[in-house]
Amino acid sequence: MEFILREITSTNWLTILIMVSVFLLVIAKRVNALRFADFMMLFSNSKYIITHQKLNKLSSLFNAILLLFQIVSVSLFIYLCINVFEWQVIPNEITLYFKIAIIYAVIIICKLLVEKIIATIFSIDAVIDTYLFYKVSYRNFMAVTLLPVNILFIYTLQPTKIVFIILLILLIILNIIMLISFYKKNETIILNYLFYFILYLCALEIAPYFILYKLIS
Repeated sequence: MEFILREITSTNWLTILIMVSVFLLVIAKRVNALRFADFMMLFSNSKYIITHQKLNKLSSLFNAILLLFQIVSVSLFIYLCINVFEWQVIPNEITLYFKIAIIYAVIIICKLLVEKIIATIFSIDAVIDTYLFYKVSYRNFMAVTLLPVNILFIYTLQPTKIVFIILLILLIILNIIMLISFYKKNETIILNYLFYFILYLCALEIAPYFILYKLIS
């Protein structure tokens, strides 16, 4: 009888990350249950945006927890994506994940700070604050939708390149729809500053994610 060795990949540290993600959502709900309920209905209606954008601050505890959740969840998805496309060059899987998480967190936080600085310089704080709240809220929610996807790929299904390509395309489309929706609502302001708006798109909406890809790969 010939024995075939089966390679078993440990998922202990991935399980810890999943538990951390769930724990962060539980904390967010404990901090403000009503706001959390509105947040979880974000894609079906705009009540959360309408109700909370004027009084909300991105530095609030509720948003800080959801932003941390986004970093954990999205970084895990990127890690799984890298493994499927066989881009990994670091033998230590945990090291690779934390590299992704740190780079993603630095880019996201620095991007928010730069946008706030630009808003202050050009005295458009009200518009930019509304935009940042809108954008961060939807991306936090998209991170929530990635949680069951991550769980499915870790414990149940073996993801393929085709599946990840489809998911990435869907995420890009959702991001574009979300941004276009906001831009249409503020069309007059954008047209008045069209040149600066194009520069903004290139410098702060496209370049950071290209840098993220280059740094990780």
